Amino acid sequence: MNCEKRLNDIIKKWFITEPLLFSVVTNHHFVNNESLSVPLRTGHHCIEFSEVITNQLSENELTDFLKTEAYRILLKHPYARQPHNANPTALQLASDVIISKYFTPQSGIETAGIVYLKSQAWRFSTLDYPLGKKWAGTEELKFFQRNLQVDRGTGLLKTVDDLTFEQWYKKLVFLIRETSAGGGEASGEGALSDYDLSAVTESSELWQEDENAQNEINEKIKKAEIEEGWGETGGNLQRELSDNVDFSFDYRRALTKFRQNIVSASRHLTRMKPSRRYGFAAMGSRYERKADILIAVDVSGSITDESFNRFYHAINNFFYLKIIENIDLIFFDVNLKNTSPVKFSKNFNLKEITGRGGTNFQPPIDFYMENKNRYSGMIIFTDGEGEVPKIGISGSGRGAGSASILWILDNRLAYEKSRWWIESLCGSFATFLPCKLS
Repeated sequence: MNCEKRLNDIIKKWFITEPLLFSVVTNHHFVNNESLSVPLRTGHHCIEFSEVITNQLSENELTDFLKTEAYRILLKHPYARQPHNANPTALQLASDVIISKYFTPQSGIETAGIVYLKSQAWRFSTLDYPLGKKWAGTEELKFFQRNLQVDRGTGLLKTVDDLTFEQWYKKLVFLIRETSAGGGEASGEGALSDYDLSAVTESSELWQEDENAQNEINEKIKKAEIEEGWGETGGNLQRELSDNVDFSFDYRRALTKFRQNIVSASRHLTRMKPSRRYGFAAMGSRYERKADILIAVDVSGSITDESFNRFYHAINNFFYLKIIENIDLIFFDVNLKNTSPVKFSKNFNLKEITGRGGTNFQPPIDFYMENKNRYSGMIIFTDGEGEVPKIGISGSGRGAGSASILWILDNRLAYEKSRWWIESLCGSFATFLPCKLS
């Protein structure tokens, strides 16, 4: 059986057990490259393989090599921004170190990078001057003695310090430079300065910064988090992937856009003020810089006390932007909790409002549409859990063309789940509150 067929058979099994790995690997093409001295390598949206070398691998060994490359893709190492005049060998070694924290091949196979690093672990545990006498007692020496060790029980590479990919790269550039320059005891069995690193270097030859590839991988990670489609991927890697994906979104940018919408809606033509371009030949315009806003707060059972606090903080911030003359508050779960809006003030206690039923977005939407002449726009604070409302159909039946509704979700995950239906509603757009409001 040829290697490509074996690889495809492996990823078919991942469709159920490893959906995230399946999604990133199937986004790459398999390419046979018989010039390789390593079984697999990744880059340029390809996974290259050597038919000759992979034919010598068992099914478990080939699976582990492919899984290693899948982890490498997930961590975006082949597509990350590279340092100026990057050392490809150090990049590959740094990648192997990071992957070794999250994945231990069940078959016992080792990448060329791990083989090299374990040989260096032997150097630092055996030689009196593994980096030469000038580095004796230095922090650099102590770092490698501490972080390049081989576990006697398992035979696995052990690291202690929790360094990032970029930090490991810098350390390994130093290690390669010092050992290749003849550092250490360059005689007898301790001579490792001539260690052949060609296979390690070859593994990263396809690596190149690719922002599109990074974004594609990020989207797959987001999808896995939303749908809980991590499969058997370990918890530590989940946290690493989530931390490395930029989910940040400044909700104040959305408020700025909302403000622009409601201010532009308050434009009044006037003959007393000439147009800047055409003078008195055309009417000028005047904008009302203040606006009345309706804010609807979800008080259903799915809203936590923490969300209430974050809602209040955000409303308070918006109030102090000083572009709003009045804020009217309504509260809802399956229906409106107050038939008349409540004026917001800095002393208003949001927690006094009771609710905790189900969620129905239609009542607050209908109230806004029926009173649209009173408000320049509407903000809805919610977790997004509820049926999709209808705008301009139910309630008053008025058209929604001039509606301006900002939905603010209580966290990023709620935003990712709900934004597709929110943004399909006429006049609506969405954002979410960051973990820490400022």
